[in-house]
Amino acid sequence: MDLANKLENLPESTGVYMMKDSRSKVIYVGKAKNLRSRIKTYFQKGGDGRPLIGHLVRKVADVNIVLTDTEKEALILENNLIKQFKPRYNVLLRDDKTYVSIRLDMRKKYPHPQIVREVKKDGAIYFGPFSSARAVKETLRFIYELYPIRKCSERMFRGRTRPCLYYQMGRCMGPCIDDLADEKTYRAMIEEIILFLKGRKQELVEALREKMNREATEERYEEAAETRDRIRAIEQTIEGQKIHSMSFADRDVFGYYREGKEMEIQAMFIRKGNLEDLAGYCFTLEYNTPEEVFGAFLNQFYSHNRFIPKEIIIPIETEDAPVLEEFLNEISGHRVSVICPQKGEKLRLVDLARRNAENAFRAKHVTPERQKRILSGLQRSLELKNLPERIECFDISNIGGKLAVGSMVTFENGLPNKNRYRRYKVKTMDQSDDCAMMHEILSRRYKKAAKEKDLPQLTMIDGGKGQLGVAVKVMNDFGITDVDVIALAKARKKYNKDANLEYELQDRVYVPASEEPVILSPDSPELLLLGRIRDEAHRFAVTYHKKLRQRMFYRSPLDAIPGIGPARKTKLMKCFGSIQNIREASLNDLREVAGLPARQAEAIYNYFHTPASETKS
Repeated sequence: MDLANKLENLPESTGVYMMKDSRSKVIYVGKAKNLRSRIKTYFQKGGDGRPLIGHLVRKVADVNIVLTDTEKEALILENNLIKQFKPRYNVLLRDDKTYVSIRLDMRKKYPHPQIVREVKKDGAIYFGPFSSARAVKETLRFIYELYPIRKCSERMFRGRTRPCLYYQMGRCMGPCIDDLADEKTYRAMIEEIILFLKGRKQELVEALREKMNREATEERYEEAAETRDRIRAIEQTIEGQKIHSMSFADRDVFGYYREGKEMEIQAMFIRKGNLEDLAGYCFTLEYNTPEEVFGAFLNQFYSHNRFIPKEIIIPIETEDAPVLEEFLNEISGHRVSVICPQKGEKLRLVDLARRNAENAFRAKHVTPERQKRILSGLQRSLELKNLPERIECFDISNIGGKLAVGSMVTFENGLPNKNRYRRYKVKTMDQSDDCAMMHEILSRRYKKAAKEKDLPQLTMIDGGKGQLGVAVKVMNDFGITDVDVIALAKARKKYNKDANLEYELQDRVYVPASEEPVILSPDSPELLLLGRIRDEAHRFAVTYHKKLRQRMFYRSPLDAIPGIGPARKTKLMKCFGSIQNIREASLNDLREVAGLPARQAEAIYNYFHTPASETKS
């Protein structure tokens, strides 16, 4: 049967389809709730707008299908077929074997931690997964230094007739020989190790402190000293903990970063609230969108035997999330939630994963040669006079003109140089006029820069044509002619009344030589670089604005009284409890209760008891 006839006779059933080329090689595997409807969209004009479709359908010579009873079965079969055939147009997760876990079988009389690459339903406790076997070995080495538990394999353990060298050194209790080790003591140590591996280190420290005090009370001083050393070692690992979640749930958190055709996905493994490990995956977006890549990645990621947490937090909604939840519930034996957060701590964790993905991407891809190519592309696209090796970008942050601040960030060869970051308090404006504020900030910067001949190749403003005009005027005012100036306007939605249509304007670059903006491709490295610089200037401005707001919020009337520093202010608050009580205190109370010298007591009393000072407070 030829392809056209096959397409007409497809069933409206759930299943998996395999597309083959003229050599009968599988080039794409997919699944569908309705095979007939799904497959036909590939061959209809405008039916499926994904970038890969045009490339794919030109090569399809045949389509085979496999029916399944449920979408969950289709998901499992799709993953298995992708692993088997490695189709060219599917997203392939190639490096799954890098994961290791720690296994502890409490059914054994004398259990010990083992490094394994596969999580099985065998009744043992598993900790992980960890992307670095080396890091896991370091963790076990740390545990073995703290606890004298067995280190040998099951075969060696069963075959011993006398204790090993570790026993002679006092580094093992010798459970391989009958009556040498006390089982109760051994298992108590294993319980402590479980707390450590679960990330419940603070709980472990508290239990060890109680144990140390008990040993000291019973005059078992050597044992108390050993417990004290364990506490110190564990406390050092707590201090080094990089991330702590407010929740004590087990979570896998994902984020991704893309630039051009390259995409980096980062997974953060959070166990009992602590970040245990990170793992990164790099993909090339030759035919697929980021959403397709991430969805396929997630399905394959959990199709292998691995630890499955109760929460999987993802940066974008995926079509298969409900089916994936059902599949993971079944294979894990517990309730699993796949969550795409919109706010709160989970969204913060997703953003953290995204930032880790960006850092990992830059570590792999940002080379001097690549940065030079991007800057050269920027020069060509915007017709700049100079290669923009040094870019200064400005932004304003305020609320209704109040506490207005400006920021300047500097990027050199495409990378931030934080030594050249500057922040400004706006001095001349007390109303919301971004252009006037920008004029002040730029004037202060370039008056000094022109005098010192410390000029960038490119000045960039966060804004549109109005802000660009301000920047050009400032440059003319100071006779600066050899610095390029651009403005980057944020993407925004616009409404066309005549067509009754809402549409989105992407980021636009304004240059002095043109009334119309320059439109760069949204995926181009050049626009992504400009967007990153703009976002950094915005972050730096907003951070400074928040700092000033917090400072104003916590400002005390006592700050306005000469001679009252932080120490005396703290003492007054301890003595009287509140500003209102200080306000109502008599001159004698200020002297006697707070023990202030007469001059300072009078200054405080007068501040709160004259009409002018009442107005201030």
